[in-house]
Amino acid sequence: MLSSNKKPQDKSTTFGFLFYFIALLGWSIYDFFVTGTTGWQVPILFLGFAIYLWSKVFYQQRKIKETVKESELKLK
Repeated sequence: MLSSNKKPQDKSTTFGFLFYFIALLGWSIYDFFVTGTTGWQVPILFLGFAIYLWSKVFYQQRKIKETVKESELKLK
């Protein structure tokens, strides 16, 4: 993938996750004050957070591998 296309995609993914995080966190805090329990919002929030971080690590490793391959090809 071209690096010019990758940067806006990374930014939009981050903004989407931030919206998701703030919405679920706000909902769970509101629910905690109203009912005294956080409900299913917190487990969903943590699961989404884990998936988001795993995908960031996966794509970062992929980008590093592509960079190493490109530098090896340039050296040959």
